Amino acid sequence: MQTTKLYYKTKLAVVRDAKVEDVFELAPNLRLSDINEIWKSHHRTPEDGLLYEFTHSILCFTIEHNEKPVGMFGIVPLTITGNTATIWLLASPDLEQIQRAFLKHSRYFINLMLSFYPILENYVDINNTQSIRWLKWCRAEIGPVVPYGIEQAPFQYFTFKR
Repeated sequence: MQTTKLYYKTKLAVVRDAKVEDVFELAPNLRLSDINEIWKSHHRTPEDGLLYEFTHSILCFTIEHNEKPVGMFGIVPLTITGNTATIWLLASPDLEQIQRAFLKHSRYFINLMLSFYPILENYVDINNTQSIRWLKWCRAEIGPVVPYGIEQAPFQYFTFKR
């Protein structure tokens, strides 16, 4: 039996290595803003979007609350030898139940991922205000609004740098 590494554990929340089962448990419960973002950018369903990120990430974590996945996040390298990776996070509305713990430890996990890649980047749908607030709180550099993805919808480029 494979041991799952725990990175954070309290009575409210756990952050651990992700398992493929988490994809299928979390996908039907994603926030509407995340569902819309996945669709606008890549025309993927929640399950396809989570599965893509899970299978391509070199680091992939699951956030649990009450022993069920409420979020997944990680980094996908842009190239094998490069210094940049795509950072991502997809969550259910239940993440709000552990919002304080999540916010408190977000910067730790961003710094952990920055130890692997000095530049973490991605695009966020301008209508995903909850994610934009979180990115600003985590000190992401937020760029101007640009057309992005399959639909060329308005998104904002953002980065974290070591």
